[in-house]
Amino acid sequence: MLELIREKMKGVFATVIVGFFCAVFALWGVESLFERSGQAQPVATVNGEEITEPEIAQTTKVMRQRYIQMLGGKVDPAFLNDQMLREPALDSIISRKLLQGQADSMNMTVGPETLDREIVQDPTFREDGKGFSVDYYKEKLRSFGITPTMYRVQLQEQMALDQLQQGIAGTAFVTSAQVDSAAALAGQTRSFDYIQLPVQNVMDGINPDDQAIEQYYKDHSNEFMTEEKVSIEYLDLNKNDLQKSIQLEEQDIRASYDQEAASFKPSTERRAAHILIETRPDGSEKTQIEKIRMQVNKDNFASLAKQYSNDKESAGQGGDVGFTKGETFVPEFEAALASLAAPGDISEPVKTEFGYHIIQLLEKRDTAFPSYEERKADIEKQLKQAKASAIYAEKLDQLAESTYSAGDLAGPASELGMSVQKTTAFGRRGGAGIAGQQKVIDAAFSSDLIDSGKNSQAIELSADRAVVLRVNNHEISRPRELVDAKSEIVGKIKKEQAATVIRDKAEAIKKKVQSGVALKSIADEEKLALVSVKAKSRTAKDVDAELLATSFKLGMPANNSISVESVLLAKGDYAILQLAEVNDVQLDKSGEEYKAVQQKLDTSTGNVEFSLYEQQLRQSAKIVLQKNNADSAEAKN
Repeated sequence: MLELIREKMKGVFATVIVGFFCAVFALWGVESLFERSGQAQPVATVNGEEITEPEIAQTTKVMRQRYIQMLGGKVDPAFLNDQMLREPALDSIISRKLLQGQADSMNMTVGPETLDREIVQDPTFREDGKGFSVDYYKEKLRSFGITPTMYRVQLQEQMALDQLQQGIAGTAFVTSAQVDSAAALAGQTRSFDYIQLPVQNVMDGINPDDQAIEQYYKDHSNEFMTEEKVSIEYLDLNKNDLQKSIQLEEQDIRASYDQEAASFKPSTERRAAHILIETRPDGSEKTQIEKIRMQVNKDNFASLAKQYSNDKESAGQGGDVGFTKGETFVPEFEAALASLAAPGDISEPVKTEFGYHIIQLLEKRDTAFPSYEERKADIEKQLKQAKASAIYAEKLDQLAESTYSAGDLAGPASELGMSVQKTTAFGRRGGAGIAGQQKVIDAAFSSDLIDSGKNSQAIELSADRAVVLRVNNHEISRPRELVDAKSEIVGKIKKEQAATVIRDKAEAIKKKVQSGVALKSIADEEKLALVSVKAKSRTAKDVDAELLATSFKLGMPANNSISVESVLLAKGDYAILQLAEVNDVQLDKSGEEYKAVQQKLDTSTGNVEFSLYEQQLRQSAKIVLQKNNADSAEAKN
């Protein structure tokens, strides 16, 4: 089970930190995890447990970040606005609460020792390829504004949910007949011939007259509209800019350093390596650990760890599990390590819940408080951040108050020592700079600001940045002049007419082939190339995807029948495809391909089982969704 969990947890830092916590802290700060506004109304309840608006906002932020990352940033912001993502975000939270409740009811948890082990063996917390370092671990979490306790809570919850999913999915199974069938289909190849009808050749022969162009313009007038645009002016409050302007006195930095030095408590750090032999039902681990004990010395410890240790993660490092201050590992391990006097010393076998360990002390060092010069830059940064945060909070209140009833932004800007900035006109898909922020786009196109001409409320773009904006100019969408749209209209007419012509031609050729006319004869008649494709699998990359998919949809010709289909290709061309051969594979049940198919089937079947399990939880749960601006609620049982 530990190995399964470890495999699942390889990306846990990215999942827990980058996904969930970055969103939480970017939007709401540390306090959001522990405090809740007394005025916050639940958006929904799941078996009596409330879901609040901040939870949905956090999850929406996570989803947006993941979609943008998945699509390489090439995504229309309109498709990732809060309204579009709200429903899937809420659904995700409901699922997690249901699963968490189920895990709790089944007393599924992960012990502190297992958490310690997973954290220590996570490569994320190994500095420059070295072993685990407590200081580096804390520094890594601190860079995201997270404490070790908070990380452990989320890690424990995620690992428990993983156990639940593995337990349910692990009950699924597939029969050998199903695997044989799937492997046969996966290995099957197909051969086919095709000709391609270029749509451009047809388009080149179409020349719509002025009457046709004008009629198309009238019939499709809603397609030829100018884009609605706005330009805005805004005040931008940015904590990073405030921090850059802060000047500190040397004495303040020195005073902070002296406080740190006064509270510093020296401690000893020990770097350990171990050889772990897990307990076995027959008790044979005692014999093996004794055999290793008789062989081991400081020179061969690493090689024996690689050869024998059941802790595969550390075995590859010669057993190295990094530094500890006495609080990283289970007590028995820490006590044995502390008893070793000098680097190279090796312990007697030590029994813990994981099995038997032989421990070697690799390095021992006493922590010393760094010099003033070593700490100065970090202290200066911390002091500036603290001052900038205080100034930012004060200025944010002033910004909101001064712009609330002002008729413009010039007055508040002068009062606060800020400058009014402007954007060029942009549409609902956003623009450059601040106009690319979805919250800014939503506010700029809101009827409240467009119709009233007033200033917006302070819009918090992140924990460190807020803006107040007003619409400077609004360009409504209006019909374009025919002369401006003419070339576009001609292109549309040619494309639509050509599509009809080429489709009808493709269907006519298809019927000819079905009647017995050879595809080669038609190719010669139409002066087209006949392309032969030989023995391609479903995953072939060197064939057009539509052609390949169609070839696998067609049935094998029987009794001298002809298996042929017309295919619309991505750029508007049509192909007429004739299936030539279906080539079945000889199954090798010991081969890697067969095993890969079996594993894929096991995984997909397990996922289906878990999905059905989730559905059952939803059906038996009491889920109440509060309707917006209504006194009633929708209840799902």
